[in-house]
Amino acid sequence: MGERVMGLTVLRKKSYYALGAVLAIFGFIMLLIVIWKWWDTGVFLNPGNMVSAITESFGTEILGLGLGVTLFHGAIIGVGCLIAGSAILVLRREKVTVTEEVTTLLECPLCKHQWQESMSKAYLESIGYPNVRSLSRHRCPKCAKFIRPKIAKTES
Repeated sequence: MGERVMGLTVLRKKSYYALGAVLAIFGFIMLLIVIWKWWDTGVFLNPGNMVSAITESFGTEILGLGLGVTLFHGAIIGVGCLIAGSAILVLRREKVTVTEEVTTLLECPLCKHQWQESMSKAYLESIGYPNVRSLSRHRCPKCAKFIRPKIAKTES
């Protein structure tokens, strides 16, 4: 059986995480502006002719300030920024294990039944393991009696 480390994990955000958020938000806003301009020009009013109306409207300017940024440029920039920002957000995070868990084999002192439980390494250290090999009261899954199970072995 391979080594299995379980426990509480948190996501740690690495550098450039804010850049990814800014790019994703900028791309989303650009796409909203493109959709708003399409709505303003009436592209969505005729569903049967929508594709040709969208392709015809790609030449209109977004801001109208003479910058030369058309709806086509806005759509490309919006999609590119949204994809790049989302990729940065996904790739620049790391899972960090806060508590490491250990699989322990417990044994009932009455019926000698053995079963596995996962416990945190910090808990085992706090009870004095390996010097102390008995736990607080548990119910045995086989004989259903409250006992102080013995730790037969641990697998980290």
